[in-house]
Amino acid sequence: MLKLAIVKMTSCSGCINELLSALLEDDIRANYTLVYSTELVDSTEFREADLAFVEGSVTTRHQEEALKDLRKHVGFIVATGTCALMGGVQSLRAIGDFKPGSGDSHLGQESNEIYREPKPLDQVVKVDYGLPGCPVNADAVKTFLRKYYLGGLPVAIYDAVCSECKRRGLPCVLVAKGTPCLGPVTMSGCGALCPSFGRGCYGCYGLQFHGLNGGKVLSFAERLRELGLPDLDYRALVSAYSYAKIRDLLGGSH
Repeated sequence: MLKLAIVKMTSCSGCINELLSALLEDDIRANYTLVYSTELVDSTEFREADLAFVEGSVTTRHQEEALKDLRKHVGFIVATGTCALMGGVQSLRAIGDFKPGSGDSHLGQESNEIYREPKPLDQVVKVDYGLPGCPVNADAVKTFLRKYYLGGLPVAIYDAVCSECKRRGLPCVLVAKGTPCLGPVTMSGCGALCPSFGRGCYGCYGLQFHGLNGGKVLSFAERLRELGLPDLDYRALVSAYSYAKIRDLLGGSH
């Protein structure tokens, strides 16, 4: 039986709810034992695990040190959700007036130094696999866990939400209605949920950066401006889940 840990960084715990749904499946319970989770298991002491799902982005020095220590005691780390993969909504403070400092907590001021810009996990440690989503999809978690205990991994498909709209036969809200939509630059996996209700995608699965470059992103931004979306709104939308990634894509000019 494989030892499983669930570790929470800075997040809303929505992904942990989806993880819990996956762990209720009989065949998954038969192959995994949950050895650590501050929200689901009584024991607060972590020793080692075969596999760890890590939810949330790194926003304090204490979290960064804890993640580095976790990496030494876990065989396989899964960045779980868009916060863990790309920084998440808390990354918005990096383009605002947030002033980093030290928080007053039981951790102590020095160890709990707060970062101005939250870090995706892969900026701190080696990540073995990533599951995007805000929250991550429970079905994707189930598929991963079943593949993993059989000795393999799901095939990673890097396409955009637009591909899911096409597969479902949905009209393009951007073209047909002139509705601002981040589908062309957002990673697939949600089943095109928002466009299926006639709404524009707002990017909760994070930037689909495979095949993108700065020029393409800027051209897309210009198209959204033509539709009447203010520049500040566009920056907030794209940065909301993927600030660190899009900043790197644009060479720090975002």
